[in-house]
Amino acid sequence: MRRSFTLCVLVVALGIAVGTAMLASVLSGSLLARDRSLEHATAQIPASERAVRALWFGIPAQDAPRRQLDAWAEHALHGFGGVTRALVYRETSVNGHVFDLAAVDGASRFLHVTSGRLPRTCTPHFCEVVQLAGSGPIPQLPGLKLVRVGRARLTSALPFGTILTRQSSSALVRAAVAYHAPVSPPFLLAEGVNGAATLPALDFEYRSYAWVAALDPHSVHPWTAPRFGDEVEAARSELAARSRQFDVTGPTEAVAAALDQSRVAGRRLLLIGGEAAALLLAFTVLAATRLRRDVDAAWRRLTWFGARLWQLVALTAAESVAIAVIGTIVGWAAGCIVTVLVARKLGDDAGAVLSHSALSGGGIAAAATAALVATLVLVVVLRIRPSPVVFDALAAGALGAILLAFARGSADAQSLVAGGGTGTFLILLPGLIAFVAAVATARLLAPALRLAERWGRHAPVPFRLAALSLARNPGYAAVAVTFVVVSLGFALFAQAYRQTLAQAERDQANFAVPVDAIVTEDLSSLVPVLDAAPLSKFSQLGHAAPVTRLSGGLAHEAAPFTVVGLPPDELTRLRWRADNASSSPSTLARRIAFAAPLHALPLTTRDLRLPVRVHGDPIRVDANVETQRGEFIRVSLGVAAGTTTLHGRVPAGAKLVALTFGVTNSGLHGAANGGTGAQTIDRGTLDFGRAFPSWIGTNGVQALGSHRIRYLVAPQLTSRFRARQLTDARPVPVLATPRVAAAAGPDGRLPLEVEGQPLTVQIAGTISRFPTVDGDAVVADGEALSTALNADSPGSAVTNEVWLSTGDPAALGRPPFNVLAAQTHAQVERALRNEPLARGALLVLAGAAAIALALALIAIALGLVTDVRDEHGELFDLESQGARPATVRRQLRLRALAVAGFGLAGGLVTGAILSALVVDLVVLTAGAAAPEVPLRLALGWPVVALGLALLIGLGSVLVVAITRRAFHDRAAGRHVEVGT
Repeated sequence: MRRSFTLCVLVVALGIAVGTAMLASVLSGSLLARDRSLEHATAQIPASERAVRALWFGIPAQDAPRRQLDAWAEHALHGFGGVTRALVYRETSVNGHVFDLAAVDGASRFLHVTSGRLPRTCTPHFCEVVQLAGSGPIPQLPGLKLVRVGRARLTSALPFGTILTRQSSSALVRAAVAYHAPVSPPFLLAEGVNGAATLPALDFEYRSYAWVAALDPHSVHPWTAPRFGDEVEAARSELAARSRQFDVTGPTEAVAAALDQSRVAGRRLLLIGGEAAALLLAFTVLAATRLRRDVDAAWRRLTWFGARLWQLVALTAAESVAIAVIGTIVGWAAGCIVTVLVARKLGDDAGAVLSHSALSGGGIAAAATAALVATLVLVVVLRIRPSPVVFDALAAGALGAILLAFARGSADAQSLVAGGGTGTFLILLPGLIAFVAAVATARLLAPALRLAERWGRHAPVPFRLAALSLARNPGYAAVAVTFVVVSLGFALFAQAYRQTLAQAERDQANFAVPVDAIVTEDLSSLVPVLDAAPLSKFSQLGHAAPVTRLSGGLAHEAAPFTVVGLPPDELTRLRWRADNASSSPSTLARRIAFAAPLHALPLTTRDLRLPVRVHGDPIRVDANVETQRGEFIRVSLGVAAGTTTLHGRVPAGAKLVALTFGVTNSGLHGAANGGTGAQTIDRGTLDFGRAFPSWIGTNGVQALGSHRIRYLVAPQLTSRFRARQLTDARPVPVLATPRVAAAAGPDGRLPLEVEGQPLTVQIAGTISRFPTVDGDAVVADGEALSTALNADSPGSAVTNEVWLSTGDPAALGRPPFNVLAAQTHAQVERALRNEPLARGALLVLAGAAAIALALALIAIALGLVTDVRDEHGELFDLESQGARPATVRRQLRLRALAVAGFGLAGGLVTGAILSALVVDLVVLTAGAAAPEVPLRLALGWPVVALGLALLIGLGSVLVVAITRRAFHDRAAGRHVEVGT
C-alpha cells in the first residue's frame, strides 16, 4: 500500500513538474523569440543607418587638434563596438576647380574597383585616390599631390552616411546607376584619414569628420535595447560638452520600433503561459483528490496516537509544500534545460536568455508563485474540500467576466499590444473558458452517469458494475473528467492556433506574391522592367503578364489607393482566397475585360517630317511616340510659324500617339490667371500636310477635320491633338474595395485621379482586398487603363511590373534579368516561415499541444491506479461473490473508458470554443505583425486525428497494463498485494 501511495505522490509531483516546465519554457522561449526577432529587425535597417555616428564639422585649428578629437570621439563610442574613421572635404575649390575629397580607414572594405587598383595609404606629400563619381580635372598644386590610380564605386554607405553634400551624394548615385545628369565635380576617395587630414594645402579647409560604430544586430537584445537610446544620448552629451561642433546620431527610433514589435509577440506567447498555469492548477486539483483517502487514513492513525489538530494541519501542509516545491524545482530545471538546447541550436547565448527570463528575479518569483499556488490547492482540496456550490459561483463569475469583456471589446489583439489590465485578461482568457467548461462538464456528468446506470440494468455484468460504481461515487470521476476536458481542450486549442498561424503564413505569402514571381524595377539600378528585357524574353521562362501599378485618389479626399492594371485572365492564375471577393476570379475577369488597344499612327521612317501652315501665333510642337518596347518618348519637332516642315528623329518602329503644343513666349497676347498676372497664350489655326483621321483635340485644341485644327494654348494646361480611343466613349470598368466603390454615383461611375491625371471609371464589382495591395485598391484591364491614361498623358501608364508563372524562378538572377528586383513566392513564404518569432510561436504551440495530451494520459492512468488501490475492498468482495478477474478487469476498463469518453467529448467542445473565440480575437500573425489578410481558423484535421489516435492508443495500452497487473492471480485474496 505504501508503494502505491508513493507512486501517486510521484505522479502528482511529475504533473506539477510538467506544468512548471511548460511555464519556464514559455517564459524563456518568449524572450528567446523576442531576441531573434529584434536581431532580425535590426538587420533590416539599411547599413548606412545601422550605426552610431559621432560627427564633427569645421576647421581643427579653430577648435581642437585632430588627435584630441579622435580621442574624445572614440572614448564616447567605445561601448558601441569598433570605430571606423572617415573624412570629407566638402566641395573644395583649388585654382578654380571644384572637387570632393574623402578618406576612410580600411577603404577596401567599402569599395569595388571597376578599373585600376585600390589606393595605397595617403601621406601628406603623396596621396593616391580612386574616383567614385563626377568628372573634371584633378587639381595639382604645392602641398596637394593627388594621383588617381583607378575608378571604383561604393559598396556601402556606412563610413559616410549623411555627411556627404547633396551634390556629392547625387554624383555617387548617378555614377552608380549611369544616369544622364549634368556634369558633377570629381569625387575622390583616399585610404587613411591621418594622411588626408594633414594635406598641407588643405590645412585651413572646412571638413567633416565621422567616427562610425556599426551596430551589430547580434549585439541588440531585449534586455539591452531599452538602454540604447539613453546610451546614444549620453554619448551626444559627452561630446557636446567637449565641443559644440560635435553631434551624435543613431537608429534609436528604428531600434525602439523593433523592440515594441518583439514585446507584442512576447505577450502573445504568454497566452500559452496562461494555458500552462491553468493545466498546472487543474492537475494539482486532480492529484490532490487522489491522495485524499490516504491523507484521511493517516489523520485517523495519528489521532489515535494523540496528535493534535494543528500538528495534523502542519503535517499536511509540510507534505504539500514538499511535493509542490520538488515538482516545481524539477520542472523549472527541465524548462531551463529545454531553453539551453533551443538557444544553442539558434546560436544564442543561453545563459543571457535564462538570466533575463526563467532565472531572473521575475522568473524566480513566478516559480515561487507556482509552488505556492500548487501548495495551497493541495491543502485546500485535501482538507477544506469546498462545496460544489463554490465552484458553481466561481464559474458563473468567470462566465460573466468573459461575456463582459467581449461586450466591451476588451479581449482583442489591441489589448494584448497595449498590455495592462485588459492584456492580462486576454492572457487569462483560455483558462477562464476552460474553467467554465470544466464546471459545466462536471455538473452534467452526475445525471449522465445516473442515466447510464438505469439504461445499463439489462446490460452485461461488467457494464452494470461500471455504471453502478460511477453513479454511486461520481466525485472522483468528475474530477478526472474535468481535467481531461481541460487538457484536451487546451491541446486542441494549441493545435488550432498553431495551424491557423501556419495557414496565415501561407496566406501572407499568397497575398504578397500571388504568382510564382513578381519582377519590378530595382531602385539601385533604375532600369525599367521592359528596358532590361522585352516581354517576349520573360515569356521564355513561363507565362508572363504585364502589370501597371499606379497611385490614385478620390477628388477632395486625402485617402490614396493603389490602381492595378493587368490582363483580366491573369485573375484566374492568382493564388486567390475565396473571401477576397464574393464572385469567382473568372467572373471578375469577365466584368473588367475591355479590349481597348491604344490607337496610333505607325511611322515608317526614323525621320518624322510634318508639313504645316500656321495662321496666327507660332506654337511649339512636340511628337509623343510609343516605342516598340511600349515606352513613350517626347520628340521636339520645332516651332510652327507660317509655312514650314516640322521634323525630328524617332526610334525605329515607333508610333505617333499625339502632338503636344506649347506656347512660344512670344508675348503677343496676355490673359489674367487668377490674380497671378498676365500669362502668355498662343492662338490660331494650323493646317497639316497629311491627314489625321478621327483625331481629336484636348485643352484648347479643336479638330476642324482631318487636316486642320484650331488652337488656343496657354501654360496652365497641356494641349494635345491625338488619336480617338475606345476609352473616350466608355469609362474603364474596374473592381474596387468597398470604400472606393461607395463613392460612386447611382450609375456606378466614379471620377478618379491617377498619378495626377483625371480618369472616370465604372464600378463593375466590389472586392474585399487585392493581392499585393496594402489598403484600398482599384483593379482594371491593364490595356484599357493604359490606353485611357496614355491617350491624355502619354507615358503616364506604362508596364512597371511583370508577373510570372514559371517553374524556374532562379533564372531571374541571371542576365538580363539580374538588374531587376525579383520577389518570388517561395522566397516570401520561406522568409515568413523562418522568421524567429514565427518559428518560436509555432514550436511553443506544438509543444503545448503535446504536453497537454501527455497530461491527459497521466490523468487517466492516475485515476485508474488510485481506483484499483482505493477500492481494493470492494473489488475483493466482487471476487469473493464469484466475479472472475476478467470481469473485474473489464468493469475497471469500462469505467476508464467512460471517464475518457466524457473527457474527450467535453475536450472537443472546449477546444472548439477556445479556437473559435481566442484565435479569432488574437489577430496577430506568427511574426507578431497585423496580417494583411484576416486570419482564418484552421484545425489541421490530419494532425488532430493523429493526436486523438495516439491518445486513444496509448491510453488503451496504459489501461490494459494497469488492470492486467492488478488482477493476474486466479485466487481471490491477493487484494492486499495491489500496487505492491
